[in-house]
Amino acid sequence: MEQKKSGVSKKTWVIIFLLFLLTVISNADKAIIGFASVPIMKELGLSPEQWGIVGSVFFLLYSLAAVLGGTLADKIGAKKVIAGMVAVWSIVQFSTIFVSSFTYLLVTRIILGAGEGPSYSLAMTAASKYLPKEKLGIGLTLVSVGGPLGVAISAPVLMHLIMNFGWRSAFIATGAVGFIWIIAWLFSAKEKAVTQDEPFPAKGKAAAGTAQNETKFTSVLFSKNFIFVALCGFATYWSFTIGLNWLPNYLENVRHLSKETLSIVVALPWIMITLSQITFSSISDRIYHKTNSMVKGRIFVLGPVMAAGAVCYFLGTLVSSNILAIALLSLGLTFGCITLVMGPAILVDLVSPRHQGKIQGWFMALTSLGGIAGPYVTGWLIGHSASQAAGFHHAFQVCGLILLVFGGLVWLAVRPKHYENPSTLNTNPSKVV
Repeated sequence: MEQKKSGVSKKTWVIIFLLFLLTVISNADKAIIGFASVPIMKELGLSPEQWGIVGSVFFLLYSLAAVLGGTLADKIGAKKVIAGMVAVWSIVQFSTIFVSSFTYLLVTRIILGAGEGPSYSLAMTAASKYLPKEKLGIGLTLVSVGGPLGVAISAPVLMHLIMNFGWRSAFIATGAVGFIWIIAWLFSAKEKAVTQDEPFPAKGKAAAGTAQNETKFTSVLFSKNFIFVALCGFATYWSFTIGLNWLPNYLENVRHLSKETLSIVVALPWIMITLSQITFSSISDRIYHKTNSMVKGRIFVLGPVMAAGAVCYFLGTLVSSNILAIALLSLGLTFGCITLVMGPAILVDLVSPRHQGKIQGWFMALTSLGGIAGPYVTGWLIGHSASQAAGFHHAFQVCGLILLVFGGLVWLAVRPKHYENPSTLNTNPSKVV
């Protein structure tokens, strides 16, 4: 009875679970490079600035792949595109075991970024087509938390493999898991019609209707609202990629944590991200359900949480206690990741389901630019500061400032107009302030 009331079927929960596993695997693949940063840098003789480049090049083709993947999914279906991209990144994980130079490492990171570029936006797109509108916040969160959980769950396992069998063993393990997931996905997933909630236009009006929809998409793409939400995502990915690429290195080389302690502590922020995303998305859904307002239910949750993340980053650079520093920096990373949930939920209200693949792809494309800038700027600051510790602290402060500015812009300036096409919504139209 409860299942009927929520409008979420058992088949939908199977799809959501598989998409959750997709984000788990994708983020475990990303996290390896951070966990293995110290042995890889020693083996290849890399400087902090070079390591910053390693973190940044991952996102060189990520943006383009996110846009192309979203567009392709709208045309041929998300099922095929998702299976193809997982195959690409799993093959790359296996090829990484042959890395013996800085150049080869860069090539593997670029190709891996291209393979993983569409993953998050396609997971959000696929999930949103099965979920009723009033369940989007928590439903998308269940997919999204696979990201931080993927890092948290894999951290002890991957750190154990790296410390006992060498860093290459971790890449072999994640590549194998990727191929197992593809088999389960192809066996279980069925394409969901993109236009399930949109009536087909009459023959005489088909061309005009298509043109109108395209106009709406482009107007959203270049709107102030979308740009500010994307900039908020840019700040989130700046923070997110620093956490992946640099935080383990900081804890080992600056805070001097033992390898045994490090294998536990590196999982902490990702567990916190999981709990916070579930908490804030549930609060967001509840407010949205009560007020029928995207601003009150989504924007007024996103902005304050981003600001809180900025404050935590600033404070984390000022304390001398390892425990306080780890707690504050973990909270900064935790609160900074809220756009990964709120951003896609906001976009569902800005554009029709027909174009969700494209708009989510563009969102991730612009968001992932933060992943290009963040790791490199961090490496540059570490390499050009008086000490390694000072460089890290400057980098965390810059990250906090970016979260504060772009989170504040969304909080103060994003005010969507009422979405007037009821037929494009997943449920009965809701009033959007």
